[in-house]
Amino acid sequence: MKGMVMAAMSALCLVLGIMGAMGSTWLTPDLSDEEQEVADEMGITSGAALNYAWMELDADATESECEDAIGATESAVGGTASCDSDGVMTVEMSFSDQCDDLEGEDGEDACDMATGGMIGTIGMWAGIVCALLITLTMVLPMAGVDAMDGVPEMATKVATWGAGALMLVGMLGWYMMLPDGGDMSLGMSGWMAGAAMSMGLGSALIGQFIEADE
Repeated sequence: MKGMVMAAMSALCLVLGIMGAMGSTWLTPDLSDEEQEVADEMGITSGAALNYAWMELDADATESECEDAIGATESAVGGTASCDSDGVMTVEMSFSDQCDDLEGEDGEDACDMATGGMIGTIGMWAGIVCALLITLTMVLPMAGVDAMDGVPEMATKVATWGAGALMLVGMLGWYMMLPDGGDMSLGMSGWMAGAAMSMGLGSALIGQFIEADE
């Protein structure tokens, strides 16, 4: 039972970690009711991933009209714009590019976001690799596959703690680099990453402190 619980938690850590690391809603705007109403009327949604900010504009345009507006939009706000088949435009603005292009406080904030995003990305993906290793090590023997029998016991112990710990380090490093006084709140991708980190640490704690026959 202990092994099955640990395997399930490690698998959840892996899945949620991947979804969080690849997600685009680590931060979402913290808008008032009036601001949200205006944004809805204009068809604007926005947010931030680990390494870039994005804005989506649904102007009820055709795909060709949207394509025609890409150049002007990129010139006005920077970043890279693209259109989908419904004519919805998405603009992505890399924090590292903004760090190079902007000056003053805005440039410093962008550089902090770029550094935080790099720390978060490294931490999350390192934790995901550990979660993958420990999940395979625990699940494959249950299916009668001995492909992971050659993995050293020390590597398994390191991966067990590393999955959640590395994600925690990545999230803390990202959070500490966020600019002060922002009007953004933690989004769904950030919550998924937090859940993945909790599952990874929970699995390690169960393996360390709960006996196999309990």
